[in-house]
Amino acid sequence: MTKQFKLGLNIDNVEMKPPLELCSGWDTAEIPITELLLPFDTDEVWEKKLSEIKSWNQPPWCATSHWLWDERVTGDHITDFAELERQAEQTCRRMAQIGCEVAGVWGNFFPIGAMGKTKATDTALDYCEMVARYADKYGILIALEPTANPDTIFPTYRDGIEFVKRLNQRSIKLMADLNYFIAIDQPFEDIALEPDFCLHVHIQGETYQPNVGNCDDKILHIFRVLRDIGYQRTVSSAHPWISTSGETFNYRVESEKTLKYLQNFRTQVYSE
Repeated sequence: MTKQFKLGLNIDNVEMKPPLELCSGWDTAEIPITELLLPFDTDEVWEKKLSEIKSWNQPPWCATSHWLWDERVTGDHITDFAELERQAEQTCRRMAQIGCEVAGVWGNFFPIGAMGKTKATDTALDYCEMVARYADKYGILIALEPTANPDTIFPTYRDGIEFVKRLNQRSIKLMADLNYFIAIDQPFEDIALEPDFCLHVHIQGETYQPNVGNCDDKILHIFRVLRDIGYQRTVSSAHPWISTSGETFNYRVESEKTLKYLQNFRTQVYSE
């Protein structure tokens, strides 16, 4: 039997979605750096949070989100390189401590702005070379996420492929987000141009979790592309959640509904 890709979800906003109330059955989980890996706190504070995280009822960590927050690598308001390097080293180290391999890095951290595309691209390449040193040291993979934003250096997935090839770092590849493909009508088949470049995938419904709204055809389409390229990493539901039955949000109920929805589609695609 063909080995299937995994299904994951984002462990975030833990007050609304307590990890101990997550339904069982998810293959993997994704963790936001800014909320839970505490990029601006000391290692002493982090060690306490690490103990808490280890007590949660969540599946194995597959990826991180929110590599940066207000910081920017390029464009008009560049963050001091020393601070960017501090966060890169610390994030890779803390990811290794929780056994999480892939870091998602949002393309909007790389705006062009007044500096122009050539200088912005060169600056981004220098930054990524620095990040790769820490990624290699701690056994982390970096997944750059094109965001369909024309004022960034790799707005489309194809642009991302070109950037990654020029960078030529073993530990830095790409992630694909359904929402950004849809935004500018990129074909999902672009993922198949370099199958080994795709380290992580995000999906969603209409703004909220995948089973909200009518995105069935789009999700089935991207599932088939991933099946055909032999993708075996995680497809993650990493977007805001709402209650689909009543006013009170119930994480156990909603996570179970979403999981069954995705499992049914995955089973359908692999049985075709």
